[in-house]
Amino acid sequence: MKQTTTTDIQLTGVPEHYVLCYNDNCSKAQTCLHRIAAKGNYVKDNIVSAVNPALYGGDKCRYYAPNTPVRLAYGMLHTFDNILARDIAAMRNDLREHFGNGSYYRRRNGTQPITPEDQQFIARMFKKYGYDIEPVFDCYKTDFLF
Repeated sequence: MKQTTTTDIQLTGVPEHYVLCYNDNCSKAQTCLHRIAAKGNYVKDNIVSAVNPALYGGDKCRYYAPNTPVRLAYGMLHTFDNILARDIAAMRNDLREHFGNGSYYRRRNGTQPITPEDQQFIARMFKKYGYDIEPVFDCYKTDFLF
């Protein structure tokens, strides 16, 4: 998907306590969610966390978060509908081990997004158990990956 500039987008869903960037000299400032969130005054905390501009910026910034929308999945209530009963417990256990118990249930119940990388992990797990079908998620939403 195409990146947009700061003048093209309005961010919604910026997480509470999101790390901000105030480095105007960064070569990636126009396409970085941390800089866009800071410039747009989206975080309303009295005290904020910020990337140290003296240490980070440009092509090698480890905090760079591109403003490219991604397809996020939500909910796994019907993910196992086409899976044999003998495999369901083991597959759910693999997901709980991978995500952690609480995080697995937030993803399952649709309160935490399932990133494209997580979707790929789940698809690989299906193949590992011998299923040549794509996992089914409750819904999808295109949004920024904060």
